[in-house]
Amino acid sequence: MLTAYGTKISSLESIKKVKRKVRVVELPVGATEDRVVGTLALEHALKKGEKQIEPGILAAAHRGILYVDEVNLLDDHVVDVLLDSAAMGVNTIEREGVSFSHPARFTLVGTMNPEEGELRPQLLDRFGLCVLIEGAREPEDRVAIMERRAAFDEEPAAFCKEWETASKELAKKIEQAITLYPKVTIERRLLFEITSFCLDVGLDGHRGDIIMLKTAKTLAAWNGRREVVSADIELAAELVLPHRVRRQPLQEIGENVKNLRGTK
Repeated sequence: MLTAYGTKISSLESIKKVKRKVRVVELPVGATEDRVVGTLALEHALKKGEKQIEPGILAAAHRGILYVDEVNLLDDHVVDVLLDSAAMGVNTIEREGVSFSHPARFTLVGTMNPEEGELRPQLLDRFGLCVLIEGAREPEDRVAIMERRAAFDEEPAAFCKEWETASKELAKKIEQAITLYPKVTIERRLLFEITSFCLDVGLDGHRGDIIMLKTAKTLAAWNGRREVVSADIELAAELVLPHRVRRQPLQEIGENVKNLRGTK
């Protein structure tokens, strides 16, 4: 077998496999298109007289997590690049007569304050799940937050040690859910339940239905079950649908969640 680079290998089994932790790559709000997509390595060109591509943030985020803080403040041209890469799973760099494409499959995670501006619907729909974060309302919870923060500030190492066991248990549960997920099944009647949710809120397209299905199966796996139940679909609806409800400002996500809870 001959690879794209002209290297001869006897079989795919001879390719060395490397196991590494998932990368979390941050995309700064003020990042330029060249920094995101990639550009021509000018220093190399000046020194060697050769054209060489310098990969950007999308290359670093491949098979990892791309994190964007204040995602609603990104420049439109950067948003367009993200949309193209998210849709195709490929990033293409075209500079000075040189064209180069590479895989760019990543999990997009973003945070934003709706009061600072809305997010373009095209990009909003690319986020599979949406969680509304609010401050704790119970006095006991607020006191616990202060106590844990103070404990971390005083002795970071001791604090991490105290919660090490709980963190490992959480990681183990996630690994078990990942292993179980491919074995999770769903009855056809529940697929109609998913569709009913999506039609009730007037979704365009089918991405919401598909992500609701995946989310419901994930919730079943998380709870150690091999079959999806209605409760999984109801919770999935609260995560998948609110930010997809069109013709409403994003600030109303909380109200959308309440409406979804009362839909079924």
